[in-house]
Amino acid sequence: MSSEDIMKKYEALCEKDDGFSKLYQHDPEYLISKHYFIIEPAETAFTLDVKPISYPDKCELKQLHLLTRHGSRYPDAPDILAFDRLAKIFANVSVAKNWYKNPFPMERNYQLIPRGEIEPYYDGKQSILRYNKFWKHYKKITGRYDPEVVKFQAGAYARCGASAMAFSEGLFNGDGPLDTCKNQPVYIWSLPADEDNIIEMHDNCLLANETASNNNPEFDEQKYIYGNKSLKPIADRMSNDYGIYPPLDPYLVPSIFNACQFWVLLFNRTDTWCSLLSENDIIRSMYYIDMNIYYRSLSNPINDRLGCVYYTQLVNSVDDYLNGKSIMVADLKNGHGHTMSAVFATLGVARNPYPLTANLTLSQIKRLKYTVGKSTYWSSTIYFEIYTCSDSPKVRLVLNFEPLLIPGCESEYCEWSTFKEILGDKIGCDFDKMCKNPKKH
Repeated sequence: MSSEDIMKKYEALCEKDDGFSKLYQHDPEYLISKHYFIIEPAETAFTLDVKPISYPDKCELKQLHLLTRHGSRYPDAPDILAFDRLAKIFANVSVAKNWYKNPFPMERNYQLIPRGEIEPYYDGKQSILRYNKFWKHYKKITGRYDPEVVKFQAGAYARCGASAMAFSEGLFNGDGPLDTCKNQPVYIWSLPADEDNIIEMHDNCLLANETASNNNPEFDEQKYIYGNKSLKPIADRMSNDYGIYPPLDPYLVPSIFNACQFWVLLFNRTDTWCSLLSENDIIRSMYYIDMNIYYRSLSNPINDRLGCVYYTQLVNSVDDYLNGKSIMVADLKNGHGHTMSAVFATLGVARNPYPLTANLTLSQIKRLKYTVGKSTYWSSTIYFEIYTCSDSPKVRLVLNFEPLLIPGCESEYCEWSTFKEILGDKIGCDFDKMCKNPKKH
């Protein structure tokens, strides 16, 4: 048998559901390390074994622009309602008798959990280590925190503001005047959510919501196909194994996965909802979430321009600094996964090689590089590094400290003038006119 035949046989085996067992045992650290959840593995989230970056020849790092997702949080309101629905369905299922009840109160929805406060704190400490020369120079020149030199901005939600505060603690702890730990108070500014087209751009774009969230026939078709092809066999197996009647709605399988994820996140337990899912079930459920993100944002043409206000602000900030009109050296923003998706799409980076359709094989799903579990998990980071060089200014984009090549650039260190040419008329866009927002243009 040839190596190609062996690979085909292996992939065929992987395509089969391993649903012969009623309960599955999983190691929580294994599931996290495989990026099956929206949880950063501990070995990168909490490490301080970080090496300083090296600069290109005859270049100096002069500015940092950070966009980070808030830390790990409690479930959102729709998830909590789904967990309540699952509790009613599984109340009489014997294997679930000790854990079917929903432990996540509605009043905590979207709030950071303790881990979610620690993650951005470590992001701040890692920034100090990775950009050691840059931050040492800043602290030597200013001697103290200056809100005109280092700016913090957060989306107008508690999880974003608290994450920004935790990041600042990692960055400045020991440099300030407060108490024995010498904490540094910082100014974190926010725009009202319905006016923030820099961080909350997706929610503020009427056209994006009308064509992506509420009227998206392409996604409806893919959702229907995936529900029947991939989710229904899992739901049918559970209905048969546990005597569930009426049979389990296939679209509740991703909710079971979410319950699994949050039990791992908050309680480090896989013997509850995770035990109902095989490893392949978990992969398929996570992919359903990635499909949602893809069709509701990344594949929508409006998203190719949705980050235009973000980039307008970034370009103006860099140009002002390069022209001597600004003293700001760091702009540190805390937002959401959908903020990062819009920023990626508008620049044309972090794109998978094929569309996220309902008919992808399991092996194709596993090969996807840019997914919520692998790239935009809670507390993930995007840095735009701005360099002045002997020939011309340059910019480098790094996602979770891995450089990304910007399409149209010759290397990861992209000419600043080329970067602006790539963005083109996305700089200085009329957001409200583009989004067809009524009474705003």
